Amino acid sequence: MTTPTDRELSDVTLALEKLWELDENRLQPGVDYALNLVLARRRSDNTSKKLFEFVDGKVGKIPTFQLFYHLLDNYIPQTGIPEEVDTHELEENRAFIKACLETSPMIYTYNYLKAKNKFKGSMADFEKKLHKIWFDLYKREGEDDSSAFEHVFVGEVRDGEAKAFHNWITFYFNEKVGKIDYEGFVSNKKNRNEEPDPNSHVIEIRFSFEGAKKPFSTSFVGTSPEFELSMYTLLYYIGKENTKVAFDDVNLNIKVFPFFEKGGHGERLIGSAFPMVVYN
Repeated sequence: MTTPTDRELSDVTLALEKLWELDENRLQPGVDYALNLVLARRRSDNTSKKLFEFVDGKVGKIPTFQLFYHLLDNYIPQTGIPEEVDTHELEENRAFIKACLETSPMIYTYNYLKAKNKFKGSMADFEKKLHKIWFDLYKREGEDDSSAFEHVFVGEVRDGEAKAFHNWITFYFNEKVGKIDYEGFVSNKKNRNEEPDPNSHVIEIRFSFEGAKKPFSTSFVGTSPEFELSMYTLLYYIGKENTKVAFDDVNLNIKVFPFFEKGGHGERLIGSAFPMVVYN
C-alpha cells in the first residue's frame, strides 16, 4: 500500500488521495470528537461556546499525537524574538520525526519522492532532511524567530495579528487552557447562511489567540500529524504551490507557499501550508 502506482506518480492529486486513504490515525467526527460549528453571520457575531465539545482521550495515547503535543510549548508566539532550542527540544523534534517515519503516510511519501527522483538518499537521510525542512530556524521578522513547523503547526503573532494556526490539535490544546477564544464558523461560499457540516474534516473559523485576532482561518480537523506533515512535505518537494484535490467529497486547494530567506537568494523553505475549501 505504501508503494506508489504509475498513475499516482503521474498525477499528484491521486498521490494526495492515497495519503488520505493511508491516514490510519485519522479521527472520526461524532465518534472521536465533536464540534460546535456556530455560524457567525456578521463580523460582530461571537459565541460563548468552545469549538471542541469533546475529544476522545485515546488521542493522547497515539504516539505521533503525543509527541506532537510535546512540541507545542517549545516556541515563542511573537515573531521578531529569536527562538532558543535546547537539547531537550531537539530530542523532542527528532522523536516526532522518527515516529512519523514509521507511519504509512510518511513511508509512502518517501517512496513517492524516491520514485520521482525528487529525493535520492536513504530513509536516514530523509529523516535528517525532514528535520531541516520543518525545524531549522529562519528569519521572518527577526533573526532565527521562526520555522516552518512553528508557523504552520503552532502559529505565530505578528503586529497584534494571529498568523497561521493551521492545526486542529494545537487549537484544541490552546482552547483547553484558555489561550484561544473561538468566535464562530465563517465561510467563503456564496450562501454564507448555510449551516456548516459537522462531519467535514476541514473547518473555516475565526478566533483570537491571547487577544490577537484571526478573522478567517482554515484547517483540517481529526487528521493525524503524520498525514499533514507528509502531504505538505510531498508538495514542497514537487514544487506545487496550489494542488486541487477532494477528500470525502470536500473540494480543496492545498496551498504550500515557499519562503526564501536572505532577500530571495537563500534556500527555498516552507513559509506556510494549509487547505482552502473550493466552492463552485
